[in-house]
Amino acid sequence: MSSKFSRFLHLERSRGEKTPPGGQVRLQDGNRFESVVGPGEAPSTVAVPEAHVERFKLHGQTPLALDVEPRAEQRFPRCIQCQTENGRFTQACTTCGADLQSPEQLADNEQRWRAQEQFDAETRARMEVRQKSHQRDEAERLAEHQRYQEQLARALEKDRSFISRLQPFFEPCLGVGLLRLIPHPLARWSALAWALGLPVLLVRFGNAPLQHLGLYLGVFVALSFVPTWLWTAGRGGRWH
Repeated sequence: MSSKFSRFLHLERSRGEKTPPGGQVRLQDGNRFESVVGPGEAPSTVAVPEAHVERFKLHGQTPLALDVEPRAEQRFPRCIQCQTENGRFTQACTTCGADLQSPEQLADNEQRWRAQEQFDAETRARMEVRQKSHQRDEAERLAEHQRYQEQLARALEKDRSFISRLQPFFEPCLGVGLLRLIPHPLARWSALAWALGLPVLLVRFGNAPLQHLGLYLGVFVALSFVPTWLWTAGRGGRWH
């Protein structure tokens, strides 16, 4: 039975002394590395082997010449016999062998190229008009949206100011806010007595319509003395 410490017997063995920083590192397969650069150090010059740049030399070859002519000059002749497109430097049609340098062929090419240039110019003009029209419509749409946002902001501000003016009447409740408008204390208590006693008198001594009126009036008076924060509890006590 192996000991619980036997796993330590299978650790990697020591490789000997380490090479000090900046010392020489020699490998057994041709001395590939000659030194180790420490952190923050960089060699002053980097030598690139000649074999690495040898393949980029031309060795008498001519560099590839690129065609830099504008697109308008890249005209390809079309054979008037078989309507085959040919290269710009082709002398005879590749399909039927017709001469591409004949006067009739050259005149047809020139007429077709001019018509194509006119068509391209008209297409560019239509595209520019369409783009300008689109930009104008987009600007008008953005201006209309901005005006709508400003009108909506003004309407919201107006509603908020109106609610702000009404808010003192609902603090702490509608009944108290209305009684607060009466400056004299005796008149205020008289109004409160009438507000409470009138529904009772209508319900007690009135006929059927007056009883209903007294009942509705009593419910309104009772609700007017409910604190406002109970009505606005769902919105955190906010008015707007």
